[in-house]
Amino acid sequence: MKHLVRIITFLCQLLVGFTFVLSGLSKVIDPIGTSIKLNEYFMHFGLQFLSNWSLLVAWIIAIGEFVLGFYMAIGFRRKLTLRVISFVMAIFTPLTLYLALKNPVDDCGCFGDVIVLSNWQTFAKNLVISAMIVWLIYHKRYTIRMLGRAAFTFYIYGVIAVAITLAAIGTWRLPYIDFRPFRPGVDLHTVLTSAEVSSDYYCIYERGNERKKFHLDSIPDESENWVFVEVCEPENTASPEDAGKEQFADLNFYALNIENEDVTKEIIEQEGYTLLLLSPNLREASEHYIDRIEILYEYAIENNYKFYCLTLNDSTAIEQWRLRTGAEYEMLFSDAAIIETMIRSNPGFMLLKDGVVLWKSHLADIDIEGLTSAKLSEHSLGQINPINRKNRVFWIILWLVAPLIVYLPLQVVKNFLLNKINKKKNEKENRCR
Repeated sequence: MKHLVRIITFLCQLLVGFTFVLSGLSKVIDPIGTSIKLNEYFMHFGLQFLSNWSLLVAWIIAIGEFVLGFYMAIGFRRKLTLRVISFVMAIFTPLTLYLALKNPVDDCGCFGDVIVLSNWQTFAKNLVISAMIVWLIYHKRYTIRMLGRAAFTFYIYGVIAVAITLAAIGTWRLPYIDFRPFRPGVDLHTVLTSAEVSSDYYCIYERGNERKKFHLDSIPDESENWVFVEVCEPENTASPEDAGKEQFADLNFYALNIENEDVTKEIIEQEGYTLLLLSPNLREASEHYIDRIEILYEYAIENNYKFYCLTLNDSTAIEQWRLRTGAEYEMLFSDAAIIETMIRSNPGFMLLKDGVVLWKSHLADIDIEGLTSAKLSEHSLGQINPINRKNRVFWIILWLVAPLIVYLPLQVVKNFLLNKINKKKNEKENRCR
């Protein structure tokens, strides 16, 4: 019986630990996505004043969960770790029950875009985790400590370094692994034909305590303090034969021109190359890349490629942007949340060909000289550049294991040298006698 208890305790230790590791890792990879989800919570609970701190909070939560998971899985400082995890679950389990009952957000964002759970699934997951934690509290003497203090200290600092690096990449460039729907290789034209854009689609906006529906042809100017909430689709838009396909509504994508006309289909069905400058908010867009944007725009004009800036409908911000940058390209409008799903940087860049996403990038990472040296059809930058997610997952796992790989031979060398020094010291003492 005792052996069974030990086995169950060890399994609970690993499952709880790795659940927290996965949850933290998904947030570390995409801290901006986590901050967007936090802003949804802040808005619902009337904590809008915290919105300016959402990215910092996202970093703290992500790295905290990540490190806490490793403490649990490896069994270091077991009493303190169990107390902290119990406190965390005591807060979030009732919260997820409230989310399941009220459904203020579509999903809790526990695992980012890596694993999307409904609110009820999240609550069920938390109940299971809480049950395992209760088991661990009553059987903590059977938890296993897998590393000694020195090894764990070396390892945990290495893991924290990996977490900070991934979070920095996700914050100031793009997420190291893209789990969102607008990743390279996605055929938006196929998606469009499987579920046509309909005038029945509408968006919900909030202003103060007022919540209102707007059809796509009457999206409000967000300078009037309207805040986007969600895109709602018409019922029964997909035919039975479309079952199982990736639906257009899943991407929640639309684009309007300056006359508020829906040009989504025109953009997606555009033949040839289409260059998209993406900015969820031009008021906050970095001006460090104005020269790069201008070069890309001139390159598009010279080669008869379409060039658009997709941003939110904020006439004041657009006018200021044009005055600061001299922008002459056409502005299209969508919601900030949609654009942030497409790209995490502000501004960012996406290249389409015949409605297929070829690649997207932070403007700082684009090889401008290489891109503009020839027509897109004549070099690799004009081809699909999909991200090999399995390959990147492998590298993350390797980076997490690397501190141990480095530590073990160092420890062997250290022990060898200490033994040699002690041996010489003993020989010297023996001669003195």
